[in-house]
Amino acid sequence: MKNILLYTIPFLSLLFVNAKIINSEHQLIFDDLNTINFSEKIDNINLKDIKKICSYDYCDYLKKDNIKHGIDEFTNKYIRTLNDSEIINTIKVKGIKITKIILEN
Repeated sequence: MKNILLYTIPFLSLLFVNAKIINSEHQLIFDDLNTINFSEKIDNINLKDIKKICSYDYCDYLKKDNIKHGIDEFTNKYIRTLNDSEIINTIKVKGIKITKIILEN
């Protein structure tokens, strides 16, 4: 019975962040997460468990010592991959959509 609770509670807590779990790849898939609301939405996920964050096909490692610094670094690296100044300005205001979090194995 204790084992069931040990596995059920973390799983249920992940449901509250509106994420789907893909067990074979240790990933969390999100519909409503971005670089602006990242800290608020993932407050029940241990930062040490996060390996990478992704926006569609772009993924990068998350610096875990300071979440704001890590998100800012992710944003800056992502922006360097873009050529359109209008999209860059929009991203600076609205944030980058985070579609997937890859967890440490």
